Amino acid sequence: MTMRRRDFLTSSLTTVSLTTALSGLLVPSRLSAKGESIGENRRLLKPVHDQIVCPWQPEHPRHDHQLIFPLDDRSLLLVWSEYYSQSDMPATRKGFSGIGDHVSCRISSMISTDQGRNWGKRQVMQPNHWKQNVKHPNLIRLSAQEILFSYVGWDDDSQRNVYLRRSVDNGKTWGDQKQISEPGWYCCNADHALQLSSGRVLIPAHGPYARRYVGGTSYKGGDLHSFVFYSDDGFRTWKRSANSMTAPGRGCHEPAIVELKDGQLLCLLRNNNQRIYQSISEDGGEHWSRPEPTNLPAPESPAIVKRIPSTGDLLLLWNNVASRTNWPRTPLTAAISQDEGKTWGNFKDIDARPDFDAAYPSLTFFKDEALISYYSRSTHWKRDSEITLRVYEIKQFYG
Repeated sequence: MTMRRRDFLTSSLTTVSLTTALSGLLVPSRLSAKGESIGENRRLLKPVHDQIVCPWQPEHPRHDHQLIFPLDDRSLLLVWSEYYSQSDMPATRKGFSGIGDHVSCRISSMISTDQGRNWGKRQVMQPNHWKQNVKHPNLIRLSAQEILFSYVGWDDDSQRNVYLRRSVDNGKTWGDQKQISEPGWYCCNADHALQLSSGRVLIPAHGPYARRYVGGTSYKGGDLHSFVFYSDDGFRTWKRSANSMTAPGRGCHEPAIVELKDGQLLCLLRNNNQRIYQSISEDGGEHWSRPEPTNLPAPESPAIVKRIPSTGDLLLLWNNVASRTNWPRTPLTAAISQDEGKTWGNFKDIDARPDFDAAYPSLTFFKDEALISYYSRSTHWKRDSEITLRVYEIKQFYG
């Protein structure tokens, strides 16, 4: 591993002014009212396909942190975090096992050959070899046969590290495991890793700010900083951003990044200030501007943003409601940007059930459709959850 400990300072870039780059994205200083949302007269999009792909079971009472990855022009791979009960008497009352973040979990997968309508047999993709669990999968395609698979292994409250395996046969088998983070406390979101047009691979991450670097101690509140691990040789050596992104309150975490047409990177950040915050990198993720609030109301939950291949526009998914807490996590709303994230429009709800959480979305474009998967659960449940999949035609996000 080639990384060294760096000072993770939050100063803005000084080489180029970002005022112009951020114009139109920032909001007035007025704080939103709790419960405020954006997009008047939004309508609920009717999916062309709707199913619970990972249902609650007594032996598997929680499912989340999912992604859907195209293997070829006909096969899709669903990968997710599958929690499992180690009790001799698993819960039988649906939704009430109370499975928390730290309990036993592995990464599992299923394959569909009909654009996500039906799924094959469940397979364990990454067993749990850690004291607590393994989750947060990401897949990055480097070539027709080469895929990188990253995940986070949790040992305890001070050791949660990022690991990588590689496939050279399009996901049929996976090579030896390699730790790419210095020992410490890190977290990554599923379906957020990406490869830039330059070939650089990014794995967005966050961790607590301690001893002048991210990682090393357990998170105790108010010190979360976001950054990226990046590699310019595919996967062999990894570095971290030279500075980090944070904000007042609990800081910034679970970064969602998209490459803009001019080569800059736009990063959207979870925080507890009732808005999505955003930052810009002008050098491929090595340095980041000071995060600022957008005009998008949000609770403390993550967003995802990707470019629609067929139109070139950006598609954003997030919980469209202002709150300083983690909840409510409904509605789950989609928005389109046709000006590289400066403004957002075409607001439409994916899931707006008032008594259900719908959060941590993943987004996959396949042929002329968008597959949106997310964790869902009744607000009356404890920590148990299922994975819902809703499939849309791309044209439904417009008009």
